[in-house]
Amino acid sequence: MSSDAVFCSAFNMDFSETVAYNNPLFPAYVRYDILSCYPNYSAISHWHEDLEFIYVKKGKMTYNVNGELVELPENTGIMVNSRQLHFGFSGERQECEFLCILLSPELLRGNRWFYQTCIEYVTRNAQYPYLLLKEEGWQGYILERLDALYHAYTEEENGALRCFKTMEIFSSIMEKVYENIHTAHSFSVKDNADLNALRNMMTYIEEHFTQPVSLDDIALSGACCKSKCSALFRKYLHDTPVVYMTKLRLKKSLSPLLNSDACITDIAYENGFCSGSYYCETFRKYYGMAPFQYRKAQRK
Repeated sequence: MSSDAVFCSAFNMDFSETVAYNNPLFPAYVRYDILSCYPNYSAISHWHEDLEFIYVKKGKMTYNVNGELVELPENTGIMVNSRQLHFGFSGERQECEFLCILLSPELLRGNRWFYQTCIEYVTRNAQYPYLLLKEEGWQGYILERLDALYHAYTEEENGALRCFKTMEIFSSIMEKVYENIHTAHSFSVKDNADLNALRNMMTYIEEHFTQPVSLDDIALSGACCKSKCSALFRKYLHDTPVVYMTKLRLKKSLSPLLNSDACITDIAYENGFCSGSYYCETFRKYYGMAPFQYRKAQRK
């Protein structure tokens, strides 16, 4: 849930997020982040193939993984498994500083047998959508390794050596996870059908966010009624379908807002808002300032 991803990420054909890696040719994202970079101190729910690691350094945050709320106090972390719906937030709008590290399983695909037997044993295991990381034992070891990886990216100027270090650290983390995953809390997989329906509805919104979209349209894309549609969004995202769509439209508007001199009204219409004034009102509600003020502040 990086702030770079807020501004730069695209989406794949299945509308999983394409991560804005530090090096576009090497699938690793490493960043020290702050929660106030996000509107209302909350990212928007998304998913990707990459394993996501969060290590809270100062403050605290809540992580939503498939609708389950996980509290992350200082000096704890979380590993979110591949293709799980997730986002971090602070309901109290309090600052939180954290390491955000995303690593693609493809980094460890050198041998087919090893990848299928050892790596996919973790990444395709539906019983473990996430692992909570505390300071002691094997979980503490993983947190130490995340620290080491961050320091490699901040202190090592040679890009190739950073890549070697990333592969070495990622391999050591996956070894610990593979060795100990059976000791972690597992989850029922009974809600897979609901999650698939929700992903279909999120995909529909992603495909049509520039157009008028009704609750009927969204529910139909998930093959469910309107009440079930709203219930799924509340259960897993803690938002209504309309609020989720509004957040997505705002997120989409950031790229033309920051990377062009397009007028605010044009940006509003191109991103599904019915008027420039409504876009400005909504933007101020979520970002605390008008779009043109935000553009000016970011460019400084």
